[in-house]
Amino acid sequence: SGPIIVMCGYGGRVTTSCNNMTRSNLLTMICPGIADAVVVKSSGSVNGEAVLEHGTDLIFVNDGTYETAEERAKLDSLGIPYVVIGFDDLESQMEAMLVIGRALNAEDKAQAYVDWCKGVYTDVHEALSGDLGEPPDLYHAINEAVRTDYAGCICDEWITMTGVNDVSLSADLSVDGGKAYTTLEQIYTWDPDLIICNEAGVDDYILSDEKWAGLRCVRDGAVYQIPVGISRMGHPTSTETPLALMWLANLLYPEQYEIDYAQTLKDYYLRFYGFEIDDEMAQAIIQADEMRTEKTTQKVE
Repeated sequence: SGPIIVMCGYGGRVTTSCNNMTRSNLLTMICPGIADAVVVKSSGSVNGEAVLEHGTDLIFVNDGTYETAEERAKLDSLGIPYVVIGFDDLESQMEAMLVIGRALNAEDKAQAYVDWCKGVYTDVHEALSGDLGEPPDLYHAINEAVRTDYAGCICDEWITMTGVNDVSLSADLSVDGGKAYTTLEQIYTWDPDLIICNEAGVDDYILSDEKWAGLRCVRDGAVYQIPVGISRMGHPTSTETPLALMWLANLLYPEQYEIDYAQTLKDYYLRFYGFEIDDEMAQAIIQADEMRTEKTTQKVE
């Protein structure tokens, strides 16, 4: 919810936050006050005393935290109004954005953003609606090299909008808490045409580690970093999924979906955040160069 709160003009009034929000270097550049917000939620647990200490008037909480009886009791005991935000697909995510906008009396800004999202999804669908030939086999690494998509997740939804065969969707994966893992052996069985990675550095790891060297896409150099802006674009909780979709559609089918992606980023952040990025920053986003402060070392294999 953090990026939408900033988009709605309330970033400077955020008193407390989760650790993920303050780790976004771009978000703190857009709204420096975010860096001063006290982190009161980490690993799903809210520090209620800290929330009270900082004069919070309204709380946005994700449904996963709310569904935990202990955390729900903690929230109820604070005596502060709270709004539960949850979604499991792109449609309900857009509805959640509108809920945040209404709660902040900024529904017009949230509606404009949702309209833009829907426009991107429609444009990509129309651009790629013709005969594109045999769809490529794609593997998507989420955070870690062996964490991936499962059937019905948000990543499944936006990636398959491009018509690719997301190889992990047909697999019997172990899903726990919305996270699904495979194995390197299984990835060798799939032998995908390309790999896309949403965590900075995982692409370099896959391309350089000898255990992955036998994959056809590694030999061909077809391992790509998804851009990282305010969020890891296309991540299950990202508000920048349309930007991830545009990037992937252009990567796969540049003739059918031709865009100036750097200019698209400039237009996006100026329109919705009033923040002007230059060519250097656009390239840093595209390359995911130091856009997020590290939390822990990622498990890659």
